Amino acid sequence: MSSKGVGPSTGKVRLLSMALLGLGLVALVQQQILLRRPPRLRSVAIQSIRSGAAALDVRFSRTMNRASVAENSRLVPHQPHQWFGQQDQFRLLLDPDALIRSPQKLVLAGDDQRGLVLPSRSLWWDPRSSLVAVMVEKEGEQVKLRRKDGSWLPLSSIEQRILQLEPLGNGGGVAFVTDNDASKLEVLLRQLTPRAISHQAEGLADPLPGAIQSLASGSLLFAHLSSNQRGELLVQVGGVEAGSDRTWVRSANAKRRDLNLEVAGAIRLLPDGSGMVVPSYDGLDLLPMNPDGKGTSPQSLPGSRELKSFCSGSGRAVLLRNWPDYRRSIELVIPGQPPREVWLGEAGVMATACDNRGENIWIVLRDAEPTLQDELLLVNSSGSVLKRRTIPGWFLASGAVLDVDPATNRLLTVMTNDDGERRRVALIDGSSLDFELLNPQVVLARWLPAAGELDEFHPVRR
Repeated sequence: MSSKGVGPSTGKVRLLSMALLGLGLVALVQQQILLRRPPRLRSVAIQSIRSGAAALDVRFSRTMNRASVAENSRLVPHQPHQWFGQQDQFRLLLDPDALIRSPQKLVLAGDDQRGLVLPSRSLWWDPRSSLVAVMVEKEGEQVKLRRKDGSWLPLSSIEQRILQLEPLGNGGGVAFVTDNDASKLEVLLRQLTPRAISHQAEGLADPLPGAIQSLASGSLLFAHLSSNQRGELLVQVGGVEAGSDRTWVRSANAKRRDLNLEVAGAIRLLPDGSGMVVPSYDGLDLLPMNPDGKGTSPQSLPGSRELKSFCSGSGRAVLLRNWPDYRRSIELVIPGQPPREVWLGEAGVMATACDNRGENIWIVLRDAEPTLQDELLLVNSSGSVLKRRTIPGWFLASGAVLDVDPATNRLLTVMTNDDGERRRVALIDGSSLDFELLNPQVVLARWLPAAGELDEFHPVRR
């Protein structure tokens, strides 16, 4: 039999086959080595969109056994909590009734789906919100942040007046509106670097101030701000000239998207970032975040209603409804259901707030008969009064809101005394309704959410 054409080319084919086989074996060996390596912790981030007292999003390098992670991980000091999620992405959710009074140490441990053990890792986390306020100084007003030690950190220069204060929902900054000259407002944003999560307990710190940016200025008659938990900021401004109204959304990465909307009042962004509540002349409209797109028809709620507060972890909201006979009612709006009345009366409704689940609602009522008096009510989602507290000698200040910190179950607002000369921050316990007044003279006050992320969990290369 002839052997023509078999020599050199056949040898090359054999060499190529052997090389491919060798590469395949190397890849197989590498795969086996990787499969035998223990799983790693890739990242941990504070999650602001939650239904409990606080939450962390945890990401691993491979699919984990959730039951094993839940059994072997622990919080110090212990807080009631649950683990959710699947594959390599889990969420640690502290129960709504948990009260955070100090930083938390989280020890992560557990097995992956192959039974390989995750090397134990520890981190420290402080889910408590920070207090930001517009404080009265001799020369004017100034935005300041209250440090954990009780001292105050300036976040702005001293302005003649500061009309609105809006912390970003992702903890990345504080926006505010200044009024130093007639018809010349300015919208400013002080960027902040959150430091509420760290590899070491010593790494936990108050937010670090960054650059300050002017978002709008000039001949402006009004300006309104709203933020959501993604860190997006809606800005509404309007000037003297007809058609000068402008509305846009600044994303968390500083990109601007203009909105073409005709509205009858201040727009509020939904906490989860899915849309916005837009006042119309017929009621309230719920629009998606891209309302300029084709085929988007708003969901509408007719009637003389005003949005008062969001229950941020449940999609619920609290509305004030004005009736023709001058009575007022508080309504709890639950997705997919008609509004539920939880209070009806003739007293003035000064402010409301609700917890993340929409199960507890706080209402500040003002009655002028026989004497002027404010009363704080705690009602449940069915309208039953759980607690009530009068506040003798002190009243909710003009323009003040009720702001809730879920981690500590405390309400934040600004109160003024009988003669109106003093405006002070009030910290109110959400269960007992006991309150504490801080000393500095303030104009506005809000909670700045805790935030932060860790992603430096890669193994050390040798």
